[in-house]
Amino acid sequence: MSGVDKRVINNVPIVKIYTEKFKTVVVSVYFRAPLTGTDVTVRSLLSRMMIKQTSSLKTNAVLLEYLAEHYGAHLTSNVVKKGSDHIVKFSIEFVNDKFIMEDIDMLGDITALLKDVLNTPFNYDESDEAFFQREKRLMTNRLKSMKDNHAQRAFELLLETMFDDEDYKYLSFGDLEALEKLTLEDVKDAHSRMMADDDMSVLVAGKVEDNVFDYLSKLHKHDEAKMYPYKGYPVRPVGEVKYESAYERIEQAKVNLGFRVQYSQPGDIMALNVFNQLFGGSAASLLFTNIREKMSLAYSIHSQVDVKNGYMFVLAGVDNGNIQVFEDAVKRELQRVIDGDFEESFVEEIKRNMLSSRKESMDKPRGLISLNYNTLLKEQSVTAPVKSWTEQLQAITKADVIRIAEKIKLDTVFTLKGGIDNDQ
Repeated sequence: MSGVDKRVINNVPIVKIYTEKFKTVVVSVYFRAPLTGTDVTVRSLLSRMMIKQTSSLKTNAVLLEYLAEHYGAHLTSNVVKKGSDHIVKFSIEFVNDKFIMEDIDMLGDITALLKDVLNTPFNYDESDEAFFQREKRLMTNRLKSMKDNHAQRAFELLLETMFDDEDYKYLSFGDLEALEKLTLEDVKDAHSRMMADDDMSVLVAGKVEDNVFDYLSKLHKHDEAKMYPYKGYPVRPVGEVKYESAYERIEQAKVNLGFRVQYSQPGDIMALNVFNQLFGGSAASLLFTNIREKMSLAYSIHSQVDVKNGYMFVLAGVDNGNIQVFEDAVKRELQRVIDGDFEESFVEEIKRNMLSSRKESMDKPRGLISLNYNTLLKEQSVTAPVKSWTEQLQAITKADVIRIAEKIKLDTVFTLKGGIDNDQ
């Protein structure tokens, strides 16, 4: 038995996803705002601080003890880019009190904790300066460790090159230079704006009754609706391909190709989804099968897409002497799709795998919440009725995959090469 019930209370959408599959309940709170380079870093730091201590649970140790006492409830936060937005998400998973012998109002306690989490930064003062500096230091170390990952850094440099004058180049978790300059007042200001201006949504999944709306409606309220359209960046034409490279003492080059998709009709988004899985997004894909397995041109290779914005990236580890051969091979595989040099049965296999993966994600409470949040965003942005994800997937044909492949244009190639100068 399952069902979805959406209500807007205090100008905040609350979605209840009733399911009897799980013994736990998950509550997720989303804050969505336009992505800007000035805010991504401070929002990321804020999200990390908010789950470490609260006004009533004044240290991380005390907070963790409280969670442990509530049968190992798990509180997390994360930040992501979605469309042209930056999203801060708080989630807590806890045992449904229907499965607990103890007389405890688990939902009431968890809701009170979440409210405390969301409101604590309003009360930050000079006594929280040491806490702020510690979290800033921990985030600094995390960002530095990410830069030590050659593949991650190569991808960051690709984004900086490809989206030189576009906000998309900013990573969801921010950057070191901006982090160094942040003050506690900056964090407080970002929090105030997030609580006042962000598009906020609350979703809950589990075996819960309608009284869950009474609990969750106490988390926050807006005086007026803050539900913004969910959109991507405008489609940009592609000119001459940009080539950039850097040199480091690494054994294999990191070759990253960035493509822009010239979207022109509604079905393009699902067609790109299928194309990606067929092209390089799965173990059965053309890039994996032909370039890695048959040609042995890459130690690792995959493609990934941002379907909302129409961007595709091919990321690979390649011998320094095979960089141009590798790039030519990727272009050749793309042309192969454009030429229709693949079977309709391959498309159907990819579609079956995608459907299976989606069903698998729905067997987890967090997956259910994620899928329903995507549905909520679409409802806020599209006035006409749209077909379900499954219906859109089933409608995709070989001709659709060819059509979207023709719209995929190489924009940028960034290579992190082995060596220290152009002679190596």
